[in-house]
Amino acid sequence: MSRELAVCRNTIQRIRKTLELLEQKHKKKTKTVMEELQKGFSPDPAFKEDYEAWTSSYASLKKWEDLEKQYTEVCRAMKI
Repeated sequence: MSRELAVCRNTIQRIRKTLELLEQKHKKKTKTVMEELQKGFSPDPAFKEDYEAWTSSYASLKKWEDLEKQYTEVCRAMKI
């Protein structure tokens, strides 16, 4: 179980690095971009791929964070 947890944490770290690079490139925080896109913001077509990667990475991050939480809870339960 600890191996799976380590994989989750490494994956989360890589995704966060990707998001940080996009934040630096566009000088915006991920949270701000996600809120803008939710409100119907249409990004510049020149950056369409960046915004698609941003959205995809953010969604993946949330899934991996949920999985990490589940593994953490299972590990705690096993130690009791």
